[in-house]
Parts: sequence; structure tokens; C-alpha cells
Amino acid sequence: MKLESEISSFHERINYDLHQQSWKSLIDHGMQIVFSQKGNQQQIKVRSFHFMILSAKRKVSATPIMMNSKASWQEINEQFNYYEKELQEYALQALYLTNTVIGECIVERSGTKEINVVSLRPLALNQLTTIEKRRLAAELRKLQNINNVTFGADLELMLQNQKTGKFMNGDILRNEEFGFDQAIALHKTRIYHPIIEIRPKPAFLMKQLHNHMLLLYEKLLDESKKHHLTIITVPNPSGRFFLGGHLHFGNIPFTLKHVRLLDQFVALPFSLTEGKPSYERRKGYGRLGSVRKNRFDGFEYRVLPTWFQHIPTSLPMLLLIEYLVTYPQFVHTSTFTVDCLTTYYNQAQSNYSLDEWFADHKQFFLENKGENILSNYVSYLKKL
Repeated sequence: MKLESEISSFHERINYDLHQQSWKSLIDHGMQIVFSQKGNQQQIKVRSFHFMILSAKRKVSATPIMMNSKASWQEINEQFNYYEKELQEYALQALYLTNTVIGECIVERSGTKEINVVSLRPLALNQLTTIEKRRLAAELRKLQNINNVTFGADLELMLQNQKTGKFMNGDILRNEEFGFDQAIALHKTRIYHPIIEIRPKPAFLMKQLHNHMLLLYEKLLDESKKHHLTIITVPNPSGRFFLGGHLHFGNIPFTLKHVRLLDQFVALPFSLTEGKPSYERRKGYGRLGSVRKNRFDGFEYRVLPTWFQHIPTSLPMLLLIEYLVTYPQFVHTSTFTVDCLTTYYNQAQSNYSLDEWFADHKQFFLENKGENILSNYVSYLKKL
């Protein structure tokens, strides 16, 4: 009962108000569901509290020598390998999109890229193991002492040579402020890093982070003019390359509520302004709930496309983000509607104006300060 009481107290503190949804709703987000486990596919099983992993297991198939034995689940005690990490993030995303606070999700890899959700279910406390309960209790104790939120970002772009039309290698700007994404391209025996990231210094206030970004923005503009380069910021400039505008939060609870606030009040209205959106990106890298834990006791939010081109005027967006993650108790959330998701993922033409969106959503804010910050964000979006 003590653990149940602690969970209830924590949810009151962040005003958690999301309701469990059917796992079939994942189809609306473009996620694949299978209703039976397939042979020897690579599978992992994740149990979590919000985005905190309580346990993770990999499926171990029967060997040819033991053909009559059944596959078993093996605890993953060491670091996830690259492919397992991708499966783990997919499972957590599925649990988030169904508003499953404490739950279990099994996902499998089908082929080289496709991932399927095999099963997903909410769990009661009495269904957790003793070790899982201890981890949950430890996480709740840790959340009591979180303060001094930090903000950071990395914005992706590509540089194109104005004479040759070729994309430039990220090495040309690599230092503490500029780096390159993990995406690579091969030309003969040489490896290229075509996606460049700007990495402003983190800050304790969004106004400070904005100032840091402005310096890098102006520096990159000067460098690009000097070397006759064009800065490319469309979401999907070439083939398999996608450009994101990632946000980093440190010393902050990593909860379904925090991520939903960013999806509902930042990403979805921002999507209404995109002139040439990449729907392919939205179904993968830009799917709602695209997040990952970071090493700063917080998380990275990866849903937005790059907004490097909007840095000079982006302060209203940053101030809204700061408000949402700092004061989640003052904002209500809701489930995603099918119409909203159809528009976001499937190239459906929306007649939903920003003014209509604001009229429908300002009521979710419980204080005038938050509503005014939201109003400023909508005014900013209208100018994009």
C-alpha cells in the first residue's frame, strides 16, 4: 500500500490525467501489430513505469540440439546492443502512446528494419516482481529530489556546395559547438557525415539557451557565405536523411505527462505550419513520443523537424516548452483524436486553423500566465 500511495502522490504532483487506451490505437500512429509471435524473430520484453525500465528480457530461441524445448526469456543485465536499444525505445514508445503507466510490451524485429508490437498490457502492482517493485520505489525516491532543470538542444542541417550541388561532409565544422549526426554516406572507400548538428551550451533558462543558439546561428551563416554553401533545413532533403530539431532536458521527471504536453501543445500545432512536411519522417524519427533517456537525469525530445531556420524568432516556442516541462501540474492533457493523427501521419489536408486550435486548447491551461505563453506561441507560428 505504501508504494501505491507514493505513486498516487507523485501523480497528483504532476497532475497526471491520461487514460489507458487500447493497444490497437497504435495502428493510428503507423505502428505494426501482430497477434502471434513468429518463430525465431528477435524479440525483447520491456516492463516499465512511465519511461523507466523496470526489467528487460531478450527471447532466447531453442537450439537445434534441444528442438523440443520452448524458447525462454533471458534478463538483459548489461547494456543493450544497438539493435536491442532500438527495440527497447520502440516498446517504451508504444506504452506511452497507449498511456500505459505501468505495463509490459513485447516487440519483435521482422527483417532488417520493420519492428512489430507483439503484445502490450497494463500491469497492476501485484503483478510486478520484488526486484521490479524495488526499482520502482527507488525511482520514486529519486524523483522527490529533482530540481534545477537544464535545457539544451541539437538542431540538424545539411550544407550544400553552391557550385557542385553536393552535400558537404560534417567534418568541415566539427568542434564543441558543431558536430555531425551518426548518419553516414559512403563514396568509394571514404565515409561522409552529411548531417551537421549545432550544439549550443546548455542553460538553466530558455532565454539563455536562445542566446547561445543565436550565436551559433550567426556564426554558421557567416561560415556558409564565406565558403559559398547553402544551408539546407527541409525535413527530408535527400533519400534516407531526415533532419530533426531535438530538445534536451536535464534534472526532470521522464514521464508520460511531460512528453504528452510537448506532443500536444508544441509538436502538433507546429506541424500545421510546415510548408513541405516529411510524412516519412513523422512515421519514424518524428513519430509522436519519439524520446530517449539521457545521461543528465532527464530526456531528449526528438519529434520536431529541424527549426534551425527559425532560431532568431523561436523564443516564444522555447518559453512555452520551458513552462510545460516545469509546471506540468498547471496544464491538462487529452488523448489524440483519430482525425488529428490522420492529418499528422497520412498527408491528409487539414482545414484546422491555428486560431481554431488555440480556441480548442487554451482551456487546458489552469492559469493566465500559461494561457498567455500559449497565445504568444500561436502568434509565432502564424508568422512562420
